[in-house]
Amino acid sequence: MKRREQGLLSGHGTVESQKKSVDGIMAVLEAFTRPIIGSVGWADSITEEMKDRIRIERLIQIKEADGAKITEATDYEACVYLSTLSLEAPLSRTAQRIYFYLFKKVFPDKSDFLPSYEAKLDIQSRPELKRLKQWLYKTSKTK
Repeated sequence: MKRREQGLLSGHGTVESQKKSVDGIMAVLEAFTRPIIGSVGWADSITEEMKDRIRIERLIQIKEADGAKITEATDYEACVYLSTLSLEAPLSRTAQRIYFYLFKKVFPDKSDFLPSYEAKLDIQSRPELKRLKQWLYKTSKTK
């Protein structure tokens, strides 16, 4: 009999705690293996440093979720996506506002040049940001 099974039979841990542990490991593996999404023509502009930070941000997200289901990409991941999208074509006003908001949030020490009113989300932009992050997460899960 395997050591883990012996531990479960003797009362050390439960099937549920073992399942949580496996789920946590699987979430970490997914954070590293799930593709990073960029705009079609500009995905190659995502540097290794940016990819590493996305993976780290995903790990932080998993830790903060504390077992809750994750359905959205991280703020940094959305910021990187919008950055690549902006290389393809000018961003719409809503996308621009979301990008400025995210940029100020993920790079607070490098965003002094952005006026604070430009980096605030209005009522219409909040659901757009949520949809973007959900779409990025779902897209990266299906690739």
